[in-house]
Amino acid sequence: MKPILSLVLACFVFVNTNVYGQMEIRPFVGGIKSSIENSDQLEFEEDWGVNFGVDVMFGKRFYFQPGLHYSGTKSDVEPKGGVNGEETEIKISNFTIPALVGYKLFDPETDRVFNLRLYTGPSLSFVTSVDDDESQLDIDKEDFKRATFGWNAGVGLDFLFAFLDVGYRFGMSDTFDDFEIQGVDIDNSRSHQLFANLGIRIRF
Repeated sequence: MKPILSLVLACFVFVNTNVYGQMEIRPFVGGIKSSIENSDQLEFEEDWGVNFGVDVMFGKRFYFQPGLHYSGTKSDVEPKGGVNGEETEIKISNFTIPALVGYKLFDPETDRVFNLRLYTGPSLSFVTSVDDDESQLDIDKEDFKRATFGWNAGVGLDFLFAFLDVGYRFGMSDTFDDFEIQGVDIDNSRSHQLFANLGIRIRF
């Protein structure tokens, strides 16, 4: 947690001292697909879910972009390797707090209509709810770690008052917290996410 907070503070200081002068509020909605690394006991097959939230962009060509995102995803879980039960669907909801830094390929002072961006940075995700439809696997929120660390990378397109972001979040910490089913310890896995968001730019 402390390294992430230190990185966020360093990014904010950098932007504030080097590129201060522009701010945008960026609400968005989009799609997200989680990919939980399969363990020896469970196999996950993920579907697309919904992702929405708001980012705040500080800076001009170099920028800092914190945000607050909410996502709802679902996966089909098939037991194997000594775990009994039928295949079931679980729904997982998360809040994610990213702290991104980016670079606009074109000078926003002269190219006000269109721009391309590259961005990267860390994020923290918090599981808010888990629903396994009362399956035999009995998977619930307490089986997941309270917070997980991820690293994001992606590209963005700005056009007039709209934007499109496409990126990938690499899971950098374990997903489960001492997860056990029917007396069998479940191998820990990491969750990765592909996302695409469309939103509007509110400039100040």
